[in-house]
Amino acid sequence: MVNSKHSDLDLKFIPNPMTKQVKNLDEKTAIIRALNHLFYTRQGEKLYDENFGIGIQDQLFEMNNFLTKDVLKTFIKTQINNYENRINVLNLELTNDLHNLNIYLEYAIRSSPQERLVYQKTIRRIR
Repeated sequence: MVNSKHSDLDLKFIPNPMTKQVKNLDEKTAIIRALNHLFYTRQGEKLYDENFGIGIQDQLFEMNNFLTKDVLKTFIKTQINNYENRINVLNLELTNDLHNLNIYLEYAIRSSPQERLVYQKTIRRIR
């Protein structure tokens, strides 16, 4: 198995004063940034790839029974498998109450599968 590392550029584009190089983010930070981008981008917002994105903010009002929750979980796993191939999803839990949607995603980075990481977000309805 090839042990490859992924990294992203720091989007602040602040160069190192000595080397004048923009620093790279480590693999874990790059994956969290990519997951945020995937979760908060609505389908059709990304140019040239209309299927990219989950648009989780649109799901706050939709999860009113186990069937819609199961469909959403399947959709999230599919999108992560399609667009974030650096990770394996180990567990995905969605819980909601009147004004919040809680996302708990446990995953492993494919380059170091023994390490388990957690992505956890709460989306709040403000109206």
